[in-house]
Amino acid sequence: MKKMVPVILIVAFGVIAFLIYRNRRNNKPLECPKFEPLYEGGRPFGSSEGYDIEKEVVVGDYGPEVAYVQERLNSQYGAEVTVDGKFGCETWQALYDFAGLDGAEPIDLNDLK
Repeated sequence: MKKMVPVILIVAFGVIAFLIYRNRRNNKPLECPKFEPLYEGGRPFGSSEGYDIEKEVVVGDYGPEVAYVQERLNSQYGAEVTVDGKFGCETWQALYDFAGLDGAEPIDLNDLK
């Protein structure tokens, strides 16, 4: 019985190492989805005043609703997103990393309350 313990431990270690290797190999790095920006450069949208809580936002959107999402990411989740009201790759990545939401899908503002 004493000789079986090291064999079992070695086999268990090998299985765990294989599962970790396979999991890391299958995880592809996230890339910001392709999107058409709906905002024009130079137009300021840095305030969340007047946002519509019933609205959904998606990558490429702009306006007070996006600024609200960015402010919530910073205050509620500790993200360091620039609050510019433009839903680009930085906001998308922060949504995924901090809130566990896929920014490629429409984000309901109530999801960040």
